[in-house]
Amino acid sequence: MQSFLIMVHLNQNLSRDINSSDVMYKIKQVIRTSDSLITMKEPRLPMDVLIEVLILLPLKSLLKFRCVSKTWRDLISSPLFIDRHLKCDRKHSVLLVKLIPNHVLTPQSGKLSQMLSFHYPDFPELSVSPDLRIPIPKDLNIPSYNNLLNIPIHGPCNGLVCIAVEEFVFLCNPALREFKLLPPLKFPENHTAHPLGYGFGFDQIGGVYKVIQISDEHDLHYNRVDLYDSASNSWKQIEAKVPYIIDSLSVGLLFKGAIHWYAITDDLDDHPFVLCFDMSSEDFQHLDFHDNFSPPKWSPDLMELDGSLAMACIDFSIFPEVTSDIEIWVMKKYGKKESWTKHFVLRTFSLIRPLLFLKNEWLVFETFKGQLAACTIHGNGFKKFEIYGSRRSMSAVIYEERA
Repeated sequence: MQSFLIMVHLNQNLSRDINSSDVMYKIKQVIRTSDSLITMKEPRLPMDVLIEVLILLPLKSLLKFRCVSKTWRDLISSPLFIDRHLKCDRKHSVLLVKLIPNHVLTPQSGKLSQMLSFHYPDFPELSVSPDLRIPIPKDLNIPSYNNLLNIPIHGPCNGLVCIAVEEFVFLCNPALREFKLLPPLKFPENHTAHPLGYGFGFDQIGGVYKVIQISDEHDLHYNRVDLYDSASNSWKQIEAKVPYIIDSLSVGLLFKGAIHWYAITDDLDDHPFVLCFDMSSEDFQHLDFHDNFSPPKWSPDLMELDGSLAMACIDFSIFPEVTSDIEIWVMKKYGKKESWTKHFVLRTFSLIRPLLFLKNEWLVFETFKGQLAACTIHGNGFKKFEIYGSRRSMSAVIYEERA
């Protein structure tokens, strides 16, 4: 676990050619003098020069150079080096799409083949690297076929994502193409619990990654909250007053250091609100909607739009497999319920679920045929991408990598 978390801080570094001839010259000098660095007390290359050269390298090279010597391994793994490496301005974005190939899964076959595909945000039809299979156990017994499809990506956070499949929860480093299976959650004997929602983020104060799971514990008729943190590599139950939710929580959105879910209580008026969990204080809060807000017929999806908390509500009442209306609500002043505003209404074709806003201009969504598509939020722009999956199987995020 420790080695995985060390690489967490470097995970944004996919290999890319460094074109500067001066940098390449320095790298060659490092390689040529590697033996002397191991065997001689006084290395030929000064340490400060060595650090400056290594800072410029992509992650794949650093992983190899950790094996040069104990000195190199300790240097590359040190918090100071990691911090400097992260601050290098070499970021680029990757569109990560989770899907199930539509030729693999049928209700009869029961086969599990969840895949992650990597794409350039400006040209989603182009792949960044080959697809990555999520290592779901073959003997996993999931009670509902639909549960196989609705497996979202949580995050991203510092280039990591979280993927939960029933009792199996993974942290995934897409750049390294690695998965870390978290310890299983333990419940009291003879008690059953159904996960309602997950969230994944980073505690800036404690300096640890955390995963939260909210479960409906049927035998006790209340919502149970469990929290995993990377420092202890274990779960703990939180004694929190979480209202009883009558419907599954929406995908947890990491925004302003907290996880946000759209939720509805068991009140007679089905009062909707946004449930928030602060990753540092580990406290729950409510964000209410204004008094004139009418709950949507279908569970909305929370997103971030131009630095604000937003919500996409779909109306399937027209001709759902042909065209649908999407209301985009924005909370212009965070925490102020009066600031919720219906920003605009989109009419799209064959939309089954919105996924994310791309550069605040395009809304990426899944079509009824299981194809990735996008439409402009202003104007009539519309395009489909050659990315296909089983219907209702898609989830997507944008995460930052380093070249």
